Amino acid sequence: MAELYVGTARARLGPAAALIDAERGIVAACEENRLTRAMETATAGPPDRAIDELLRFMNRQRGDISRTGAVGEDGDIDPHLAHAEYAFRASGFDQSLVLVCEAHLPRGWSAWQFATATRTEVGGDVGAYPIAAAYGQLTQALGFQPMRDEHLVEAMARSGHPEAALTQQRLGEDFLALLAALCTFTTSRKLCLSGGLFFNTFFTTLAAASGLFDDTFVPPHPGRNGTAVGAALLLGATGDVSAPYLGPSYADHEIKGTLENCKLSFDLMHEAQLMDNVLHAVSRGRLVGWYHGRLEWGPRALGHRSVLADPFSPHVLENLNGFLKRRPAYRAYGVSVPAARLDDFFARPDGLQTGATRVQKSPFMQYEYRPRDPEKFRTILPPGVKSVRVHTVDDSEPRFLRLLELWGEKCGTPVLVNTSFNGFHEPLVCSPRDAIRVFYGTGLDTLALENFYLRK
Repeated sequence: MAELYVGTARARLGPAAALIDAERGIVAACEENRLTRAMETATAGPPDRAIDELLRFMNRQRGDISRTGAVGEDGDIDPHLAHAEYAFRASGFDQSLVLVCEAHLPRGWSAWQFATATRTEVGGDVGAYPIAAAYGQLTQALGFQPMRDEHLVEAMARSGHPEAALTQQRLGEDFLALLAALCTFTTSRKLCLSGGLFFNTFFTTLAAASGLFDDTFVPPHPGRNGTAVGAALLLGATGDVSAPYLGPSYADHEIKGTLENCKLSFDLMHEAQLMDNVLHAVSRGRLVGWYHGRLEWGPRALGHRSVLADPFSPHVLENLNGFLKRRPAYRAYGVSVPAARLDDFFARPDGLQTGATRVQKSPFMQYEYRPRDPEKFRTILPPGVKSVRVHTVDDSEPRFLRLLELWGEKCGTPVLVNTSFNGFHEPLVCSPRDAIRVFYGTGLDTLALENFYLRK
């Protein structure tokens, strides 16, 4: 039996687990709150539910586990190195500078020079840049909870809130100064970023557009729980950790059994028929739950557990905020677009044009872009907002890519609003039962559950 490595980590919202089957190259990862359905899972021990669910998915048992490693206060693995290991191994680069930025780091950051078989910590004489900690202080000063609500401050800055925007801009200048200082320690023109700061697409976009590096990579899960994958890798595991879809999936017979157990009416459709129904609903201003394949690893919906909407519907923000998300009006929504068509519709935000020679793709929704035609996209831009997070889709995700292409044929622009499939103040749905409960408990209009289609 192949060796099975388990890495665990613990973030503020709860723990996570990553399992790597060394022989079969299967990688699986999941956060505990995806299964408990509570946004904050305050279990004191290891993420047992996540481990058990991933073992079920991999058709393995507890007795098959050969090595375990934990990141955290009581763990045996350095969280900074676990961040760096995961980011580099997921990037596919042969060498890279890796920068980790988190609030609790003594200098606010750590940096490593990675090559295929070596890693060296660098930047020892570079000073402190406590950017993540300062962002937490800004969050608290604006009346929010640090280490939890930074995304609200990011949205406020994007919408032009004076204090948020000015402070974020100054922290961005510090961030660029740190990158420039670290450039002297590497000959590589490639950069990996990890740590909680890089949930914020202002900073990731700034790095990608700086001109200091030719390629910038942010892993699907740059936060503390992402280090669970790094922990498994540091134990000696090997496997492809680049994909953003590392969670469990559910077979058609499991989905059908759940639907029948709930005594629900549904239609089982061929893919072409399903997509036609989904896009017809979207074109009428409906909100569609889209559920397919393995659960996303990380905070963003990337076409497997997504809510889709027409970005050009005049009431799209009103519907999303009023019937589903209950977000403040200044928060924007992300969009998905075929990677081959990105340049047709989006450019870098104002002020970030000079450094990079091309618009970098964004497969994990890790960068933000400015619509080339703001008037066309005005229905999804809250007042003052000039840029949006963009998810680029290529042929590695053929089902979702085909949906976008068909939408482009239908309306002329292959762009859909893509936001996370979850109830209010809940984590992303995991199982079919989770999806059904959110569908009937919110303002969603239709649900595509693999090839099963439900209407209200």
